[in-house]
Amino acid sequence: MVTILIVTAVITFIGFIIFRTWLHSGIQKNNNDLSFKELDLKGAAERLSDAITFKTVSEQEPSDIDGEQFRKQHAYLKKAFPLVHQHLEQEVVNEYSLLYTWKSESDHLKPVMFTSHLDVVPVEPGTEQDWEYPPFSGVIKDGYIYGRGTMDVQCGVMAILESVEWLLQQGYKPKRTIYLGFGHDEEVDGDQGAYAISKKLQERNVELEYLLDEGLPIVHGLMEQINNPVALVAIAEKGYMSIELTATSEGGHSSVPQGKTSIALLSEAIEKLENNPMPARLDGIVKNTFESMAPSMSLPYRFVIANFWLFKKLFKIILSRMPATNAAMRTTTATTIFESGMKENVLPTQARAIVNFRIHPNDTVDDVLKHVKHVINDENIEVRLLHGSLNPSPVSDIEDPNYKNLEKTIRQVFTDVTVSPSLMVAATDARHYTNLTKNLYRFLPLRSVESDLDRVHGTNERLSVENYGEMIWFYIQMLRNSAVRPKSHSGSEKTNKELEHVTVK
Repeated sequence: MVTILIVTAVITFIGFIIFRTWLHSGIQKNNNDLSFKELDLKGAAERLSDAITFKTVSEQEPSDIDGEQFRKQHAYLKKAFPLVHQHLEQEVVNEYSLLYTWKSESDHLKPVMFTSHLDVVPVEPGTEQDWEYPPFSGVIKDGYIYGRGTMDVQCGVMAILESVEWLLQQGYKPKRTIYLGFGHDEEVDGDQGAYAISKKLQERNVELEYLLDEGLPIVHGLMEQINNPVALVAIAEKGYMSIELTATSEGGHSSVPQGKTSIALLSEAIEKLENNPMPARLDGIVKNTFESMAPSMSLPYRFVIANFWLFKKLFKIILSRMPATNAAMRTTTATTIFESGMKENVLPTQARAIVNFRIHPNDTVDDVLKHVKHVINDENIEVRLLHGSLNPSPVSDIEDPNYKNLEKTIRQVFTDVTVSPSLMVAATDARHYTNLTKNLYRFLPLRSVESDLDRVHGTNERLSVENYGEMIWFYIQMLRNSAVRPKSHSGSEKTNKELEHVTVK
């Protein structure tokens, strides 16, 4: 009898985990034949090429910004997108940022907002000769547009404006008000750009249905175990903080050391921090990420992901060994500055270090500070929180209809991808809009392979013309799925069926 019960229990257990694996085996359906024949892709690529020529480089100090470059770009946008500037209200915010308002005929639906940023990072001095084409030339060659901002993120600004211009050409009228926000200092925290735009909208009592900002791309070859490209939609972003650690000891001549030097004391403290990171977690966003990718993975991995409860500890160990997945599971610790000493034969009385933390949504600034003091546990080390700390953003709900709408749109345009919620480990302008909506999504419809990672903020930044067309199609469809109703120039409305079958010229 006991043997029968054991066998029955084993069979039931095996059946249970096989059933869970089957539940994670359904392939995401991307069944759409959308195309846009009235989109002039050649002209769009040339307009992006022109936009690249403006050196809208962000500077840490607002007074150092070359404002003339931003003003010239503003003037170019008016010329390049005449219908946008005829039908939408444009406001210049803090001299260089732009806010567009496309008003609806009624206000019974909450507005939506699409954001990106006008500024780009500078080209590292001495690397100019390493570029295939000058970084601000906007050269189009062999199916690629080259230049600073083609990936981060003039492409986002221009693709959004191209989509609105196209919709206006079709005579579209929005069901709900649409805001477009383009900050000028995202690369240096966005305090003068996105923050000011957000504050202006808050003063007007604007409450958004959702906001879509630039963010994670469509990654090809994300993992060997995944066959499809993965569209990563960041539903939250990490917080940020830095601490200053200072160690003080007796100075003097190096020939007569007085116990541990300040450098040794501080090195011990840093070693403690880096060897004792904050705990990793496999719940929440990370779990959702892998569960959404499971249908595109081989059977052994589907089996493990479907039964997280059984393999959680093992899976956590594996993911902790890879920098990208480790960063997604925990608050990261990185020592970025170490300063001490002035001469080789003089014992320094003080050593100073800066440690940077990217805070996981499961933690807070206070949690990290307590962790640091507990781990170091040394009265000889002074711990000081530096200005500019920021808690993680709220996590947007992936069951919300707005997320489902975004997910649907991605699949309609990029029919070969798997869509997966994810965590943004870097900062974006989206964090400045958390006071306007709980639905914040960070996604850039940019196709990326591993070799592209060095191009962002690096040398030979480029974007394929074909992918740029997909980006424009994506924004058109996203607006069409959530915020527009068709209307012909004559005033007669087209049917949704007619509008869904417009193809590229």
